[in-house]
Amino acid sequence: MPRLPRILINGCIYHVYQRGNNKEFIFKNDKHKAFLIKQLKEYNKRFDYKVLGYVIMDNHYHLIIRTNNDYIDKIMFNINSVVAKFINRELQRTGHVYESRYGCEVVDNDPYLIWLLRYVHRNPVRAGICEKVTDYRWSSNIFYQRNINSFVDINFILNILSSNRFEAIKKYLNLMDISGCDNDKIKDFDFIKSAFRLDDVNKNTNSNKVDDFQRLTLNDIFNSINIPEDIRELILKGSRGKSLIPYKIEFIKLALYNKYSLYEIGNFLNTSADALRKFRNYHKINVE
Repeated sequence: MPRLPRILINGCIYHVYQRGNNKEFIFKNDKHKAFLIKQLKEYNKRFDYKVLGYVIMDNHYHLIIRTNNDYIDKIMFNINSVVAKFINRELQRTGHVYESRYGCEVVDNDPYLIWLLRYVHRNPVRAGICEKVTDYRWSSNIFYQRNINSFVDINFILNILSSNRFEAIKKYLNLMDISGCDNDKIKDFDFIKSAFRLDDVNKNTNSNKVDDFQRLTLNDIFNSINIPEDIRELILKGSRGKSLIPYKIEFIKLALYNKYSLYEIGNFLNTSADALRKFRNYHKINVE
């Protein structure tokens, strides 16, 4: 079955998850986990997004990200690429670090968002690594527990729980500790929705409806890259100047990451697929 086109739009909340290739322990020590967290912080200076929650396990991670003026694919492409290079270097390995393209689901209502934060933070509990959420270091729980608003935006979800911060944190802690159905996501969601009366909260987390989403086109990808206007025109005319190479490489990487063929990319850049293939091989353009 062909892969369905990814649904993308600015100003949306996503549940992003990524697993190591062959379920390998790609985050097998604290240094590896800390590096991923560092990239979430560093790329937040370059791209416009908010981290609402995360957990980093030994062989996978979960993120809850709210995008603003940058597409989720552009954000995750850059973060995953630099992390993959770091992991390969650290573990003295080659080849694909990740199992496949990252998983991505739209979060379009507040009850699900609240439960999702519980699901993400309780990953170590479900895995039998610890008994309580507070016992695990590599999640965003500590920011919520201690009311620390930093690179993790705790305000968004806590304000949904209550306008009173003391009450919001109290509800959050109860949300993390209450026994539910960790082995069944549907039953756990239904239990939490009932126990916390989540039907009473606002059901429209995103300002845009899912029906209004559009696929990220090659033109979207091209426009998402910060390219001077004069250089943009030269690239689209099929010019081959050396000054154009870095921009072409970034565009081709993003386009390949979105599963566009060399033929489609070549048509967009006014060049042949064969010339593009030679360019890709010469500059060693690889995509995780």
